[in-house]
Amino acid sequence: MNMYSKHDGSRTGPRCLHSGFLLVALIGSLHAAVPENSALPDAFRAEDLLWEIQLGTHQYTIPRIDDGRIFIGINDRDLDHPALHRTGGGIVMCLEQATGKMIWQLVIPRYMEGANAPFHFNHWQCGVCSRPALDGKRLYIVGPRGDVLCLDRNGQADGNDGPFKKEIEYMGVRQNPDYRLTRTDGDIIWRFDMIKESSIVPHDVCGSTPLLHGDYLYVCTSNGQDDKHKFVVNPSAPSLIVLDKQTGRLSATDGELIGKRMFHGHWSSPIAAKIDGQEMILFGGGDGVLYAFEPLKSATGSDKAGILKKIWQHDCNPVDYRRRDGQDIPYGGWKSKSPDGPSEIIATPVVHNNRVYVAIGQSPIHGPGQGILSCIDGATGRKIWESRRVGRSLSDVAIHDGLLYISDFTGRLHCFDAGTGDHCWQHELGAGVWCASPVVADGKVYISTERNRLWVFRADRKKQVLSECRVTSMAITPVIEDGIFYLPTQRRLFALAMKSGPSQAGN
Repeated sequence: MNMYSKHDGSRTGPRCLHSGFLLVALIGSLHAAVPENSALPDAFRAEDLLWEIQLGTHQYTIPRIDDGRIFIGINDRDLDHPALHRTGGGIVMCLEQATGKMIWQLVIPRYMEGANAPFHFNHWQCGVCSRPALDGKRLYIVGPRGDVLCLDRNGQADGNDGPFKKEIEYMGVRQNPDYRLTRTDGDIIWRFDMIKESSIVPHDVCGSTPLLHGDYLYVCTSNGQDDKHKFVVNPSAPSLIVLDKQTGRLSATDGELIGKRMFHGHWSSPIAAKIDGQEMILFGGGDGVLYAFEPLKSATGSDKAGILKKIWQHDCNPVDYRRRDGQDIPYGGWKSKSPDGPSEIIATPVVHNNRVYVAIGQSPIHGPGQGILSCIDGATGRKIWESRRVGRSLSDVAIHDGLLYISDFTGRLHCFDAGTGDHCWQHELGAGVWCASPVVADGKVYISTERNRLWVFRADRKKQVLSECRVTSMAITPVIEDGIFYLPTQRRLFALAMKSGPSQAGN
């Protein structure tokens, strides 16, 4: 009953090259030869591979690592479960950090009710596209079925916690009515159905990370257009909802009616910040506007959902991106693929030194086009600086030692002075970037492209390419934890010792 397989598809368990080791203390002491069928990117040294596991065919979540466990979302292409078959849905997996061995999995079948018009999501079988938020024993995700799930981080190993008790029904166990939950199944504590409870019509994917702040969970709804891409089905539906983290009860909505101005859909993840002593929730809208809201205070127990109070808003689209010669400039959708016009915010805002940094962008299916990177005063919402050198982007910025790095779908990595906005350098990556953001670690900048190339640069004001290498499937944003470099791709997850990082001899 294990998810992992060799490259040839045989079920042999995780390809762990170490066993019985302490994560950091024994790194480098028990190296074994890399198997011939390893998909290890060639910029990494074979002796630094700790383990490598097969995932599904689509994987877009950045792994969440906590207290010896890895939580990750994938699709169900390689589902291995005694009572379930793949449906084009997703899986939340809990892995052992030291070995990659599966501890438990929650199978989430594809949403099929009303799968035709007006619904248009999960058709690409992307699976779970939400990075879990952790809070003690609980973890929270936006599910691919248009719901929000509170899960037990221990799965069913410590019993079936409630109030939700219908995991068997939820997972779609029908052919084996005698099946009973085991310790390797996930445990849902509560579930909030955004489609039924908030009249959401998700578009493309339910793809955002929920935010925990105080007693509440802030969630982007992924509300969007119909299946024909002609109109927003329910423009009055909320774009940001707030749930009681203990019960899942709806506590508030954004109240901004962003759906009436939205271009395509909502996928940006909310973040919390404290700027000049004021706490706020920052949210990038599907209308290209960045919003700052006051967070809710302690739970009151009221049954009526409130409205978030807006602090400020900042339009990240310049006026000339929206209008020309007195006319609105059309949004460049998947049919026209126009490089012109306004864009939404898909990236997650990043806060640094009381400033907010975020770029605008569109679905990669729409093609490259004009974008902009904005640096905003977090206290007032006013522009500090902006750069039109950055094309449409889905990437978060990375800031280190006063330098800001951002990639775009045009296929460039940029380096800016985060304080002044001065453009230090850019590099042509040879392909667009849309499912990864730059990461800085150990004096290096890592970024990958849609054409399965992983680049490594020196983190410096002057450009220096350290390596470029091929990966067997598109790489996602990596995570560095406990001296280990975790590299997720759409098909695999690698754990590599970070003694010296990738070699500088990549091809």
